[in-house]
Amino acid sequence: MAEKMGNLKRTNYCNEISENMISKEVTLMGWVAKQRSLGSIVFVDLRDRSGIAQIVFDDTSSDELLEKASHLRGEFVIAVKGQVRMRSSINEELETGRVEVLATELKILSESEVPPIYVKDNDNVSENMRLKYRTLDLRKPSMQKNLMIRSQIYKITRDFFYENGFIEVETPMLTKPTPEGARDYLVPSRVNPGEFYALPQSPQLMKQLLMVAGLDRYIQITKCFRDEDLRANRQPEFTQIDMELSFVDEEDVMSLNERYLQKLFKEVINKDIELPIKRMKYSEAMDRFGVDKPDLRFGMELRDISEIVKDCGFKVFEGNTEKGKSVRGIKVDGGSDFYSKKQVKKLESFVKDFKAMGLSWIRVDDEIDSPVAKFISEEKMQEIISAFDTKKGDLILILADKNSVVFSGLGNLRNKIARDMDLIDEDDYKLVWITEFPLFEYDEEEERYVAMHHPFTSPLDEDV
Repeated sequence: MAEKMGNLKRTNYCNEISENMISKEVTLMGWVAKQRSLGSIVFVDLRDRSGIAQIVFDDTSSDELLEKASHLRGEFVIAVKGQVRMRSSINEELETGRVEVLATELKILSESEVPPIYVKDNDNVSENMRLKYRTLDLRKPSMQKNLMIRSQIYKITRDFFYENGFIEVETPMLTKPTPEGARDYLVPSRVNPGEFYALPQSPQLMKQLLMVAGLDRYIQITKCFRDEDLRANRQPEFTQIDMELSFVDEEDVMSLNERYLQKLFKEVINKDIELPIKRMKYSEAMDRFGVDKPDLRFGMELRDISEIVKDCGFKVFEGNTEKGKSVRGIKVDGGSDFYSKKQVKKLESFVKDFKAMGLSWIRVDDEIDSPVAKFISEEKMQEIISAFDTKKGDLILILADKNSVVFSGLGNLRNKIARDMDLIDEDDYKLVWITEFPLFEYDEEEERYVAMHHPFTSPLDEDV
């Protein structure tokens, strides 16, 4: 049965109690993460958004208080008043692991049934269950940490841009459609039957109006909406930090953002970002990594072997050496030992998701093993292997197709293999600017040129 808080008022969050507060009386409120009853003593791990504190009910507690504590279960909401003291056994895994609270008063604010999912990280529950019981999922430490980091980023962002002369303006959500890179979400107008508003894909036109109006520097943390297929880094509704500046060039914009990122990394995760950030042209990024957002934390760069195989005798390779097509591959150090032939088949299925027709492979061991070896001379095979600078135990993976398919297939395959083989140091941050994106590309399905990157991008002076 739920109780009222009465005259209890929270004095501290769980992670605030420390050795400096020994003998001090505190009141904590939160959720029961765990209860351990040993008869004459009851331990309760109390969780709030800051962390966990251990609460103790022992033989100094009244029989009524001890009995009440023994009935606590996971996810009960409670308020506890008590005295901070040193723990008899230290728990180094907790920030509060050297102290505990000896309870003198307990209020059960809300009882809980057995939760349908565990409120802990790495519980391997399905995404559907996590979404169905979203309130429980959001109680997990990792989820709460993400929300708090997001909040911290908002504050740092506003502080930084205010300090650099920006004005925050909230732009309209209901507008007319504008020519952008995706489809609009439409909202019917009740007062104008048959007419529709469009939700903004970005505040592009609004911020340009603000520049013409003379505001000079605009910033907004804003919601955007794009009715397009789901991607790992894109949802129908997403938040972006949107800005516009007048009387500047691209160097001013990039320098400002570099200083912002440097501040963000330092204050949020205490990482020093060296400036200026590395720059790489789009064409180089595609040639070396196959994607326009390359991960530089590991090697496995793409190599173009079109010239080597243009007269190799293997029609799949030879037929893809003309303009607009290529034969490229990646070398996986130790890949022959890591991936079985069955697993390589799965890699072939993976690249087919990126419209690749197939994946050729060469295993470099005491003997060369490859399904294409019967079509290529031994001399030509050695030339291919030499081009990748291989050693025993390596695996070469090759795609032959249109450049767009080769880049997309190998670029994403490269990232997958790095994850499979645990090659990525998550504490390493190698930032890079990708510059000089092409404005247009030819869409074979629509038989016309379409904006490839952003229809408002300014062309280079030499291309005008």
